[in-house]
Amino acid sequence: MELEIKNILVGELYTNCYIVKNKATGEGFIVDPGDDDVKIFAHIAKMEMTPMAILLTHGHIDHMGAAEALKERYQIPIYVSEKEEQVLLNPTYNLSAILGSGPRNLCADHYLKDGEKIQIAGVELKFILTPGHTQGSGCYYIKDANLLFSGDTLFCASRGRTDFPGGSEAQIVKSIREKLLLLPEETDVLAGHMEQTTIGDEKRFY
Repeated sequence: MELEIKNILVGELYTNCYIVKNKATGEGFIVDPGDDDVKIFAHIAKMEMTPMAILLTHGHIDHMGAAEALKERYQIPIYVSEKEEQVLLNPTYNLSAILGSGPRNLCADHYLKDGEKIQIAGVELKFILTPGHTQGSGCYYIKDANLLFSGDTLFCASRGRTDFPGGSEAQIVKSIREKLLLLPEETDVLAGHMEQTTIGDEKRFY
């Protein structure tokens, strides 16, 4: 499977927003559109990609701030963990009460269960629930491309913060050790912040 992936830094926290295009179909999806909707629109047009969905790794404002604008422009659904619904709806939990332009909430269209597989733009993705950063934090794994979108669970030589509402250091370490590090070592990890890494490289730290 050949994917074209564009990483765009968005928002004041420099979140990695990923635009993913299946070259075989011309269709694709957006992962964690945290802000800067106009910038994201421009890159989608430049890639000549037809958006089919928005995938959220979790509900913090710096990962979902532009989701509603994208949904309205392209008439596409939003996917997120079933355990993240209350985070999206609560400005205190999703941090919009203290970050960005003011309190925000968001309703998703599809709420995913741990291990659920979805087909989008001719690509099969597996949702992996990885609580710790938030209770409903999760990752999207594309086995055919050896690729993981890890959100704010696993970073390069680091991991996500656990001092926000619903966070747990014990849970995030357990999620990484018992779920993510079981993936093939050659799996490329595209995180919510900072640079790309691999599962093999991250095993050194756990």
